[in-house]
Amino acid sequence: MEFRISTLSERKEFYDREFSVAKVKAWFRKNNLQLPQLCAVDAGSESGIILDKKNKNTMLYFKFSELQKKIRKYLPEDIYYDRNRYKNPDKILKTLEFNNLNNRVSEELVFDIDIDNLGLKGKNKLNDPNLKKLYEIALKMRKELLNMGFKKIGIVYSGRGFHVHVFDKKASLLSVKQRDELNKKLINYPIDPWVSRGYIRLIRMPYSLHGLVSRAVTPLNVNKGFEIKKMIPRFLKEK
Repeated sequence: MEFRISTLSERKEFYDREFSVAKVKAWFRKNNLQLPQLCAVDAGSESGIILDKKNKNTMLYFKFSELQKKIRKYLPEDIYYDRNRYKNPDKILKTLEFNNLNNRVSEELVFDIDIDNLGLKGKNKLNDPNLKKLYEIALKMRKELLNMGFKKIGIVYSGRGFHVHVFDKKASLLSVKQRDELNKKLINYPIDPWVSRGYIRLIRMPYSLHGLVSRAVTPLNVNKGFEIKKMIPRFLKEK
């Protein structure tokens, strides 16, 4: 089934029928993570499909408790959560000074394996066979991270690839230098080093819609494999 941009009505349908804040909360609890302090949405900058043009090219930040309300307000193209824990998240939300390391307590370690990092050419590189190849790469990388001593590692289908989440508390306390060293050890994997280094704080919210490809961001059970049809939203299946 095609990967394409979702319309506003399709985004609304997805969030009305398929999205659940309760499922998001359960995912964080299951993986021994605190709920995010901050979230963000892109209302439609890349596609230009947006409710209010004044929000184009602007990342809109808010508290996790406002997630459902903000979804209804913006019908966003993409939803993210901030992997950082802050001493004073209210101050960060007010000033948007995210790079003040004195206010940061920790940052969840996540590796971003994306189709664009495979070095493939052509506009049709995003397809089911290539995603299956990427999934095998993500599994291999997960195994290598386990061999490095990390204990709890999850894989989330992101829409254009996979996010490898390391849930160990010690991983969230790694310095930028230590994260750089990890990136070097994993240099043969098609990762975006800016994400795992920590310079990019935002990561896609589990169970949200990737509005540029019309796929649900889905946590995976590594014992059951990757079934792309389960990530296809109803508004595509029912056409």
